[in-house]
Amino acid sequence: MMPNDLRTLFDGLGRRLRLTGPDPVVLDEDQWAALQSRVPFLAALSPEDVAVLRERIGEFLAAKHFVAIGVDLQLWQRHVIAAYASLPVLHLGTRAYREWKTVIVYPDTFAPEQEWVDDAGVHHRAVVPQAGEAWERGPVVLSWNDIATDGAVIVHEMTHTLDAANGDVNGFPPLPARMPAKAWTDTFSAAFERLNDGIERGEDPLIDPYAATDPAEFLAVASEYFFFSPGYLREVFPGVYAQLADYFGQQPHLRAPEIETDLPEGPS
Repeated sequence: MMPNDLRTLFDGLGRRLRLTGPDPVVLDEDQWAALQSRVPFLAALSPEDVAVLRERIGEFLAAKHFVAIGVDLQLWQRHVIAAYASLPVLHLGTRAYREWKTVIVYPDTFAPEQEWVDDAGVHHRAVVPQAGEAWERGPVVLSWNDIATDGAVIVHEMTHTLDAANGDVNGFPPLPARMPAKAWTDTFSAAFERLNDGIERGEDPLIDPYAATDPAEFLAVASEYFFFSPGYLREVFPGVYAQLADYFGQQPHLRAPEIETDLPEGPS
């Protein structure tokens, strides 16, 4: 048997290795300059946040495995995906993404078969085109053409993985101890009901109507607005904005009220 003091040493070492993970990937200066030219939101970040984001990107690239299906995924494209994926965890840390490992990238919108039961109890099965998809324990599936048009799709899917960290994708991610669960639930429930009530009355939806699908999609869509249309989200759903600001530890409205999400065309 292993002596207790030696066992304690190895147990502690194992815990540290699990916490630190693999060594981050380091982008050289040319790669970093190219990434800055392709990802519009980087220009809005403070120098301090840029430095942290660069670390998060390296951690994400080291921890996640990319699988390209039908597309020749270049290194710069992986860097772009990692940049958008790292924005939500800028201050949460990449460990917030938990155990999932794989990012699958298709060239264009993909169409998996889905099954669901409607409110009347009727079972449905259909092929539904998707720009992205995230499973509770991975993988995250993305469409490059959709990313090129709107990089916010990455934030949308990454928010689903954060949401799933408590075991369910339900619009209620694990909250920091400082955040009361009731305040989150009350705020998001009221906003979700307000959005749906407006749609039922025939009003123009306050945000993308896909958010009215269920609480999980409301959170993911609201997070897109939080990072890229923060001025607008703060105006129409101030409580939701405040909850997300506390959760993510960021105040994007101080950067700019609106931030571009379409990517400049990369090299061939």
